Amino acid sequence: MLRRGVSSGSKKKVIIPTETYSISSAQQDAPPDTEQLENELFGDIEQHFVKTSTKPSDEPLFVIDRGSKRPVWSDDEEQECEISLGEKKITKKLRTGEQDTITGKQLEDKLRSQFKKIHGTPAWTTRDKTSQSSILASTGQMTQPSRFLPSGKLSVTRCKNLNSRKSAKSLDLFEVDGENNKHLHRHHFVNFPIDCAKFTADGNEVILGSKRPHFFTFDLHKCTAIKMAGIRNRPEIHYKNFELSKDGEYLGFQGHEGLFSVFSAKDKQLVKCINHRTRINCSSFLTDNIILTAGQGGFCSLWDMRTWKTISDFQDEGALHITSVDHSSRHIAIGSDSGVVNLYQKDDIYKSSSKPLRAIMNLTTEIDNTVFNSSGELLAISSKDLKHSLRLFNTNSLQCVPNWPTSNTPLAHVTSLHFSPNSGYIGVGNTKGKALLYRLTHFHSF
Repeated sequence: MLRRGVSSGSKKKVIIPTETYSISSAQQDAPPDTEQLENELFGDIEQHFVKTSTKPSDEPLFVIDRGSKRPVWSDDEEQECEISLGEKKITKKLRTGEQDTITGKQLEDKLRSQFKKIHGTPAWTTRDKTSQSSILASTGQMTQPSRFLPSGKLSVTRCKNLNSRKSAKSLDLFEVDGENNKHLHRHHFVNFPIDCAKFTADGNEVILGSKRPHFFTFDLHKCTAIKMAGIRNRPEIHYKNFELSKDGEYLGFQGHEGLFSVFSAKDKQLVKCINHRTRINCSSFLTDNIILTAGQGGFCSLWDMRTWKTISDFQDEGALHITSVDHSSRHIAIGSDSGVVNLYQKDDIYKSSSKPLRAIMNLTTEIDNTVFNSSGELLAISSKDLKHSLRLFNTNSLQCVPNWPTSNTPLAHVTSLHFSPNSGYIGVGNTKGKALLYRLTHFHSF
């Protein structure tokens, strides 16, 4: 209802229309006087509306620009600024030769190249326009399948062996691709049978241990070996077994009886010696500041490297002697001489009455290796006392992988095993001196 009034001093007649009209873009049916009244009150209404045709149109409601993709943000100053690669440890590995300073653009190119080398080119970056159109036209589920390790069977294929002959006193380096596994270099050591060899965190060196009063480091850039003296005036201490901290700062050697020696990974100098309550059989750097030592009697100790004092002690449930330990971001696996591997939640081991999440009883002889993959979803356990004694345990389903290894898998007596950095491969060493290689196809990257 529209009403037009006048001031109380005016005696003009008040006009009250008796009909109700809807405001629309088409005014051809409205009376002329009503249209004039509306324009006086509200102005020209039609100028505020866009006339649309009632006829169907073939033109799309919106258009997707499929032109070349451009960065959302670009800063010329960042591209041209100079960055020192030697200031932080994380950028030192990007240096080539003596070059220490690069531009922002060069740093970006180096990081892109390193990402593609490790992870490959993501599939979504190469998706064609047809597949993009089909996604936009669909109302179905648009999420990709989960990459979490599924329960049940795991696809495993055998690859070419890494080596062709046994060489106890030589370090052999290979370029792993699963097909050719090109041999890159061999270095022979005199009177130094290699019992343990591990890459440092920065990938520039290999640390080699043996039942000798010294150990070696091998520089991968210069292809030279350097002999490192152990603790002075302690010839009874050997350096057969050791662990590297994840941050690359420390080396830890399980030595004579309950002695555990911590060395700096940079200059290989002794930092501290600690004494476990019993003989140490194995150890692990849980964090940058905490060490786990374990051994005879099933006793485990947690050490704070800032004070070099124990912060917790507990006994592995049912274990007489602990023979192997490893950890992931969520779990700790402790293997014993009985063949049982206890899986603990990582936070629970700080309690004196720690209870395992699961006891893995698939092997019956002394556990030599417990190794988690990079994501912590797979735990590999093995024993060298019986043939083919290797199992893969799924930490998501808390069950062993049922289809591998089989009775026909030529593992023999397993002495060592390890996953590749992104779990694409698992390498298995045995008493015959062979380094077997298997591809885990669930993991796309090496």
